[in-house]
Amino acid sequence: MKKILLYNGFSNIMLEVIVWMIYLKNQGWSIAEIALLEGLFTISQAIFEFPSGIISDRIVHKNALVLGELVCVLYLITFFFANIHILVYLGFILFALGLSLISGSDVSILYESVDKNEKQKYLKYLGYFNFIGILSMALGNAFGGWIASYSWSLMFIISIIIRIISAIIILSINKNDIKSASSDDTFKSVITTFISFLSKEKDFRWIVLSMSFSSAAITISYQYGPLIMKTFDISTQIISTVFGSISLVAAVLVLILYKITKYISEDKLILLLQIFSLGIFSFFLSGNMIFILFGLIIVNIVFEMWNILFENKIQELAYDNTRASAISMATLCESLILTLGSYFISIFSKITSLINIVSFLGMILLSISLVGILIYTRNRVKVNKNKK
Repeated sequence: MKKILLYNGFSNIMLEVIVWMIYLKNQGWSIAEIALLEGLFTISQAIFEFPSGIISDRIVHKNALVLGELVCVLYLITFFFANIHILVYLGFILFALGLSLISGSDVSILYESVDKNEKQKYLKYLGYFNFIGILSMALGNAFGGWIASYSWSLMFIISIIIRIISAIIILSINKNDIKSASSDDTFKSVITTFISFLSKEKDFRWIVLSMSFSSAAITISYQYGPLIMKTFDISTQIISTVFGSISLVAAVLVLILYKITKYISEDKLILLLQIFSLGIFSFFLSGNMIFILFGLIIVNIVFEMWNILFENKIQELAYDNTRASAISMATLCESLILTLGSYFISIFSKITSLINIVSFLGMILLSISLVGILIYTRNRVKVNKNKK
């Protein structure tokens, strides 16, 4: 368990994630070109996501994580050739593959490391897992901009070293520490089992719909937040510090999430947080800098809470050899939505402001998500009544 938590800490120190758009813009890329690059990344992630989940369930989650980290190293190397656009395009395709291999595999290996008699405490362990991950992301966000202000090359070199360390840590995990570490299933049997799971667990579909649309709404605000803040002439260092602070506050909230769910049900908490965030997105239309800056901070903080609750629900529903595939299905849907969102931004960035586009997209996506969670909640109520 300790090594898994340590791995998650290193893997989430992504120094470039907040400032890469600024870096490419400094290298002569336009907002439209950056949006198209982001679209290429998300559509690539959509293509790789589900197959990578199947591969992870087949080759063992540990091996999938190592492979994912090494692929991310190749992605980081391409930033040294920002003037050669085709290499950067290839790099983001590799990044999509690397993250797809990591996505789902990390929380699945965590679930497998929890003793069978303590599965009901998985949400608590997931809170610790995400606390460390978010804390690491906060450090990456905070230091990324400051290191970049000194040297962009140094920032990318440090990022590469961190990825290599992450791979070494996951390689050191003992088989005995993972309760379901091996799989004798063929690719065909894994796919067949997942199809069976998908047909039987109808509530899973609504969870995927709600999770993917809400995640896409917040991800768009997170991805384009630095560019929005740049329009207010805020420095790269301050932007990096702000996003680092967001992660710090979110880390504390996810740590106490397990205790909060003792007083309010998970379904109600998801609903309340998403309705609140929907209201925040509407405030963006005011154009007020204070509203926009604080809004970006708040929605990205509360998102971490409901996202963990969704992951917990998926792990509870999934079969043992479909865990990574189940998470990948949700990420696949999110990637497809983000792809459409990126092209939408690319087209309309020439017509209206970026903040207006992000605001409308956020409200639309969260509204669809609320429909999904409401239907899921209604179905669960019916099931519980029938059991009685």
